[in-house]
Amino acid sequence: MKILVLSDSHGRIENARVVLQRLEQQVDMVFHLGDHDEDAKILQSIFSGLPFHYVKGNNDYGWDTPSHKLVTAQGKRFLLTHGHKERVNFNLNTISYWGEEKGADAVIFGHTHRPLNDGDGRVYLFNPGSISLPRDGYTPTFGIITIENERIEGVIMDFDQGTIRQRKPGM
Repeated sequence: MKILVLSDSHGRIENARVVLQRLEQQVDMVFHLGDHDEDAKILQSIFSGLPFHYVKGNNDYGWDTPSHKLVTAQGKRFLLTHGHKERVNFNLNTISYWGEEKGADAVIFGHTHRPLNDGDGRVYLFNPGSISLPRDGYTPTFGIITIENERIEGVIMDFDQGTIRQRKPGM
């Protein structure tokens, strides 16, 4: 199973739309981690053949979108959140402990606009970065999570001027 992970589109869905067009037949599910949840709703209406799971971020004010969501896929439990309430800008301890408390195999979050792929802890931590407004010199990024042989593996993908390529480790 492959899951496309998007975050921090901030009302600028063109990059996300192009990525979904290109990968629609290669992924089984989509996670959108907020800022803006309305973007996820629009993309879901365009790509209605894919299951979408989304949460709201610190710039989302709708009452009908949850701030976190537990999704089970291929027997793995993914805790989706934007990350601002777990203070991911300061450290990852809170979000990691919270994931353990919730019984998650992985916590998938955004907010920082910087990618993170950390499978070294007791809970897998994954942040796809921002598909529209990257920070610190990054290109727009998104993630792909693969579940195979009961194992979770994430990769960060660059979306650079329409070109999709896997980010090299350490970048």
